[in-house]
This record gives sequence, C-alpha cells and structure tokens, in this order.
Amino acid sequence: MTQSNLIAAPASPPGRGFTAVTVFLDGGSTGMRLVKSFGSRLSVLVMPFSELARLKERVTPWDYVVYVIDDPSPASDQKTYIGHGDGERKFGERLGKALSATTLIYVVTAEGTTFDKVTAPYVEARLIRICTGLNIPLANSDLPMGRGLGIIDDLEQLVAHAETLLSVAGFARIEMARRNPPTLCLRLSVTTDRNEMVAMTEEEMTLVPQKGVQYRLDCRDLDSVGYGWNDRFYVMPGSDYARRTRSDLSYDHRRRRDLLEAAKWVGPASRTPDKMTLNVGFHCRSGAFAAKLLSGEHIDERSWLAVDATAAAPTCQVPE
Repeated sequence: MTQSNLIAAPASPPGRGFTAVTVFLDGGSTGMRLVKSFGSRLSVLVMPFSELARLKERVTPWDYVVYVIDDPSPASDQKTYIGHGDGERKFGERLGKALSATTLIYVVTAEGTTFDKVTAPYVEARLIRICTGLNIPLANSDLPMGRGLGIIDDLEQLVAHAETLLSVAGFARIEMARRNPPTLCLRLSVTTDRNEMVAMTEEEMTLVPQKGVQYRLDCRDLDSVGYGWNDRFYVMPGSDYARRTRSDLSYDHRRRRDLLEAAKWVGPASRTPDKMTLNVGFHCRSGAFAAKLLSGEHIDERSWLAVDATAAAPTCQVPE
C-alpha cells in the first residue's frame, strides 16, 4: 500500500476527537474503500451496492454490523435504509429491486465483541431516531428496540463514532440536516411503528377533505374533526386537544401526549385553560387511536360520529 492510497481527515465526535483515515482498497475513489480511526473501535466499509457479494470477503457470518443503504447522488429521491445484522444477513432484501445504479452501502464494523445482539441494534436504532428527528426520508417502516428506545449512556460514544465515520465515508445526510435543522418534526413515535403520528402534507390537506369520510368527536365539549381515508385516520389542524388525562391511559398513550406537547404539535387555546389546539394535522392508524390521543380518556372509535350531507347522518365506527 502506497502513501497515495491514504487520505487522513480530522473528525471530532461529541466528547472525543480522532483522525479518520480512508483506504482505497481498489486504488480509486469509486471502488471499495475503508474508513477507520485509531481513536475508535469502529470502521466503515463502503462499496457500490451492485458489488455487495464482495462484502463476504470482509465480513464473516458471525460478525454483527450496522449498515446504511443510500444513493448520494444530488438528484436522487431514493430513501435511505438503515439496518443491522450478522454476516449472513441479506442486506437490502426489504428494498426489493427499487435501487438506483449509484446506490452505495456503508457497513459499520467493530473490533472484537464491540458489536453484539444488543449494541448493534442500539446503534441502528439511534441512527434511525436521529434521522427521523431531522426529517431525513427513510425506507424503514419501523423502529427496532421494541416499544421504545431508552438512551444507554455507555453506548452513546459508539453512536457518535458511527455517525462521524459514516460522514467521513460519504453519508452526509445527517451532517447536512444538522446544519439546517427542521423547525417541525414530521413523525412522532414511541413504539416500533414510525407511522404512529405522521404530519399531513399540503397535498393531503387538500385531498383528505375531498376524498375522505368526515367525522366529529363526540366527547365532552371537544370540537375535533377527523377523516377516514386511504386506510388511515386523519385529524385536522385546529381540532381541540384536552390537556387532562385519566390514570387508566396506557403508558404509551401518555408518552404520545407528552411528545405532542414537546414537539409543539399542539398549542394554547384561547377558549378554555383545559384545552389546547392541534397546530399540526396528522394521520394515524385508527379512529380509536386518535380519540384517546385527543381526549386523554379511555374512549374508542365509537366516539367519532359521521358527518354526512344527507338529512340523517348515521353514527358509525371508523374502520381500524
């Protein structure tokens, strides 16, 4: 290996500084390359996704890894995929054949037993959570780590090193998003489902009232409007949100309500101090989910009454 095969770049993850070195394994920047550092137990192996078979040359079947599949082309609208597995994992199998010719795979490997069945999923989950908070489009439909993700202080340095080495390797989406952080998080979730609460797009704001079935919430004096459409339930901005909660709400629902307020999806209402107003319209999986979330009470989809243009609008259940 000659001096021309190496490029050193300073990198400073939170809490610790180190120098990352890029090794061009194929002798050029378009082939396989390895990003490593003497200040971290992690390394990143980068290659065109079309050459994925070569990964087995570097990763044994019992090695745990975290990986990112991404097309770095400026004009690409392909969503990023973040996963983990061992050397026998079929990387990208959930994406099918919908991958561009310029797609790369970034494989984060670790020395010794640094990555195992706990640490690898944790780093994956934290990278997904970071991307979700920065509104980076992901192809993943769910989150790992069960119903929620608790921060493990002892593993956060691994997360910081992985993020920094991925940036040096060319996965720049997180770094670019951090430079101009979003004012509004588009997804809120406390479980494995990234689609728990998804902010409505401008197109949905137009289409949903035209295409969906309209409902109003029949609970106390709450003035809340929802629509059933496209197998989702949409809650419109301006709907009432009750601040009080009952003690028998599930732990997850209490956390969701905390998230709504922390992310400022709800704001003060002038009519009464016990109410807030939904600032952001969103869709979720069912009317029962939305009813509990807005009311803070243990109610279900039967609390939504259909609004119909005909004289007799029947009460009906919102499809799950």
